[in-house]
Amino acid sequence: MPVKWETSTTPLLGGRPQAIINDQIVEDADLLVGVFWTRLGTNTGEAVSGTTEEIEQFVKAEKPVMLYFSQSPIEPDKLDITQFTALKKFKDSMRLRGLTETYNGLTDFRQKFTRQLALNLNNLIDSLLEQEKAKGREPSKKVKTIKKAAVENLTQLSSEGADLYLTKAIHETSREDGWAKLPALASYLSRYTPVDYREMGFDKLKPYLESTDMFEFNALSKTDIEIRLKNV
Repeated sequence: MPVKWETSTTPLLGGRPQAIINDQIVEDADLLVGVFWTRLGTNTGEAVSGTTEEIEQFVKAEKPVMLYFSQSPIEPDKLDITQFTALKKFKDSMRLRGLTETYNGLTDFRQKFTRQLALNLNNLIDSLLEQEKAKGREPSKKVKTIKKAAVENLTQLSSEGADLYLTKAIHETSREDGWAKLPALASYLSRYTPVDYREMGFDKLKPYLESTDMFEFNALSKTDIEIRLKNV
């Protein structure tokens, strides 16, 4: 279940505000998602912002952290130069410590995040199962139930709205005449949609697309085949 300090913490005195947030929700959380645009946040007394303090706590605990940086434009008058400079410095430092993601607009973010979160959650659950196995214990009923739900979620992401993903992929990769090269289409599907095409090479992808009856092909060569939506 997603949590954030605005909705999942309670008022409490007697400590540093961020430390209280850490105690109430951060310590027990399994995965952190950080989304940035032009601001980094307010200094907590221990870190340059609350989010960065939470990120460092997750990294120290060896828990997964997913960081996203928006590339959407902003009106110059609304840009806080101090915040933006601090964010750029933070972004550059995170690139040296792992893999981060950028996005352009909400649609792009949703496509990337939906697929990537599902994959990371599945990996997280697999890690829990491996830990139980290493200890010689049978995975608990709760862990098995969560794993089953994760697999079902990935399966649903791969099938639900598949036609919609294919249609968008064609529109995004096609030229002015409506034709798109198959390699470009495959690359787009792999990167921006929750449908997993990583194991699907040319020999599998072409028959699959033909089976949907949504496309027509202009076979130039095996590596340069072109494809477009029917009736568009």
